[in-house]
Amino acid sequence: MVVNSTPKEVVELIKIRGFANTLEASIYLGKSIHYIRRLSRDKVLISYKPNGKCIYFKIEDLDDFLMSNKRLNRENITQKAAKYLFNSRR
Repeated sequence: MVVNSTPKEVVELIKIRGFANTLEASIYLGKSIHYIRRLSRDKVLISYKPNGKCIYFKIEDLDDFLMSNKRLNRENITQKAAKYLFNSRR
């Protein structure tokens, strides 16, 4: 039962099962339940509704959401800028 579990236990349960409900996804991502529902409704976070009622999320989709919007370090930014300038001069 998620209610009496610690966040660490919930994360382990999600990893074993491979999917999470809304409450478990909110614990896994560290966001509120309302925010998770909004992300699902706005199609930002991929979700599944097998019977049209309960919302479920795959662990891979939650991980992809966490890793989205990558921020580059200065070295990578410099490399991309140099590559862009080199290609734009042609």
